[in-house]
This record gives sequence, C-alpha cells and structure tokens, in this order.
Amino acid sequence: MVSDIKTVAERHLSRRRLLQATGGIAGSVAFAGALGGIRPQAASAQDAIKLSIWGNHPEWKDPMTTILDAFTAANPGIELELTTIPGDQYAAKLQTAITGGETPDIIGEQEGGLIVNVNKGGDLPYADLTGKIDISGLTDAARGQVEIDGKVYGVPLAAYTVGLAINNPVFAKANITPPTTWDELKSACEALKAAGVEAPMVLGAKDWVHPYFMYIGLTSSVLGFAGLEEVRKGTRKLTDADAVSAAQLLLDLVPYYNAGFEATDYTTAKAIFANGQGAMMVAGTADYTGYREVNPDADLSFIAWPGPEAGKKATTTGFELLYTVSANTSPEKQEAGAKFVNWLATPEAQQLVSDNIAIPINKNVTESTDPIRGETAVAAAGGDVAVWYDLPELSGSVTATQDNHGGLWSGRLTAQQFAEAQQAAVIPSA
Repeated sequence: MVSDIKTVAERHLSRRRLLQATGGIAGSVAFAGALGGIRPQAASAQDAIKLSIWGNHPEWKDPMTTILDAFTAANPGIELELTTIPGDQYAAKLQTAITGGETPDIIGEQEGGLIVNVNKGGDLPYADLTGKIDISGLTDAARGQVEIDGKVYGVPLAAYTVGLAINNPVFAKANITPPTTWDELKSACEALKAAGVEAPMVLGAKDWVHPYFMYIGLTSSVLGFAGLEEVRKGTRKLTDADAVSAAQLLLDLVPYYNAGFEATDYTTAKAIFANGQGAMMVAGTADYTGYREVNPDADLSFIAWPGPEAGKKATTTGFELLYTVSANTSPEKQEAGAKFVNWLATPEAQQLVSDNIAIPINKNVTESTDPIRGETAVAAAGGDVAVWYDLPELSGSVTATQDNHGGLWSGRLTAQQFAEAQQAAVIPSA
C-alpha cells in the first residue's frame, strides 16, 4: 500500500518531471517491486479473447488476481493476462509503449494522464468508451479523471483520500467529539489544549507536504466540487474572500500546533500523533499503516475536513490506475476490454477493491473489511474533490506552497498574500 501522503506527493513531483520530459504522460503513486506476469484465469474455450493488462503495484499481485478472477468467472469467454511493473519504472515504460503504439489491450493510465493527453489533442492511444461504460455510480472526483469534454475514457481502479486523522483516546479523555465545522474545530482545539493535550493539531511544516494538503483540504471545503471547477475555468478565484478564509484558518490554528512545528519533519510529526501527544493531523488513508508501525495500539479514525458551516466538508482524493482500452487493439478486443472497464465501475468490483486494495471509487460502496477504508468512504461522500496536483489548471499549487508556506509561519505573508501566490499559479482552462 501507499506508505504515506509524503510518498504520494514526492511521486507526483517525479511524475510532473516525466510529463515535462516526454510531453505527455502523468504518473501516479508508485511502488518498487519485481516485474511479473500473472495469468488470473484462463478461459476454457479455445477461441477465448485474450486481453493484456498492466499494473504498477507488484505488491498487489494477489488482490488483483482476486479481482480479475471475479470478472473472468462471470465472463468465461475473456482471458486476462496481467503484467505488473515496478512503480519507479512504470511511467517510462508506459510512455514508451504509447509512443511506439504497442500498449497493452487494457491500459493502466496514471492519475491525471487522461486529462493531460486529451487536452494535448491529436490522436489518442485510448478508445472512446462513451456509451459503453456506466460511470453514474462514480464519485465526482473519480468522474472528473475519466470524463473529459463530454467523453468517457475509462474508470479508476481505486483511490487514496486525504482528510483529518483523529486520535480517539485523546478526544475521549477530553470528553469532546470530532469537529464538523470550522467553529467546532477551533473550539475543539481550545478544549484539547485546556485538557493538557500537547498538540491539538499536529503539523509537520519543515517541508511543504502537510501545509499543502491542509490548505487544499480546507479551501476545498469552501469551494466544493462545483467551486473548484469554477476556479479551473477562471470564473472563480482563490483570492475570493471566502477562499482566503481557509488560508487564514491555517494561521488561526497556529497556537494549537505542536511546539516547533515549523522545524518538525514529516516522520516526527507522525510519531507525535501516533504516540498520543496529538489529537488531530492531516492524513492520507494509507498513513494509518505508518501510524501503527509507530504505535501498534493506536486507536484512530478518519473524518473529512470540517467546512466553514454545517453541511460543508471536503476530502481530497487521488487515484490509482485509470483503466482504459487501447485504441490500437482490434475491435473485438476493444469490445471485450470495454466489458472489463464497465465492470470495474460496479459496486461488485469496487467492494472487492475496498476489501482488498484501497479506497473504492463507486459512491455506493461505503463498507470495507478495513475499518479506515470504510470510514473514508463515508467521509468522502458528498464532499470529495480531486487532489489539486492532478488537475492541470491547479498543478502549480504545489510550487506555490513550496515557495510560500514558510512565509505564513514567519509573518512575512498574510493569508491574502498566500492566496494571491496560489492564484498566480492557476492556469485557467478558459
């Protein structure tokens, strides 16, 4: 599984560098491992349609086999052959395959990749699957990755989601409940501090990762999915007063961060939280594995970022492979591939994803054998947006945060000035 949101972010930067170098492909969260081929299930008929499919998580070999077996059991005339490629090699190998026109029949595109390549124009390596797959059950953020300019190109395999981690015993000892609004968040921080909690809100601000995810989470709770789309189009700005209030909240919470947060690195921040010295912390769903490595007895939960008022909340979600069908394969294989991609969007398939791999992208799947995944699915319902760096118009938000978040803590920048730096990095699609 993804180790933490810092790994996600660092992989993102590598992905963007590859995009700049190749002019096309966006990468994703990645892992190292050995190249391997898997034959999940062979169809008994000699004339079975054989489809090749790629993945970038060798460590997901067994759960992917379970998922592919479920599909082939229901479609005995289709045989799937999965090849897994180490994450640090995947982006380059996929780009080479696309350039040479030798892609697998079912392409595992990387997060942001469909948007980038469709926006580039020209001949696409993907088949247009509009009308062939049903994406009505997908979350808004997931649809935004695969539905572009009215056309549908694929379905994400799974998601990773960033929100607010809660240390349950710390909250219970202070006799308070997790916040659902900004006022409740500030009140909870004050109550926790009064109860002797060292860090009501843990922040590792030595690098940009924590401040970045906290900023985009709080700002997304203001904007919502529709508002973020307006920012992308240029009809709304991050310097609008309500959006600036999210940056101001970062400053308002300074008295409640851990001592010396400006110089606290990511690993130390995780230890502070997991050991019970902190009550809340920005976290990706996969961070929980790391928390339990620090403290196997950690009793934690996950909630969405509270919003400025009741009913508003936000999580930010990135995506594991976006499965689509090669435009270069035969019509027969395209039809069979479309069946698989369509099935991948169903509650049946996404329940398997939720139980075995990561966060489901079907909004009707809210339970999991992993309790944190189940909580995440519930938290994301109705308030989820894409991680900003996956959106071409907002990918500059990373650099804007790297260059300017320190100015917030030193007093060099006001919330308004920080928001101006973020807005200056936006490239509206209009």
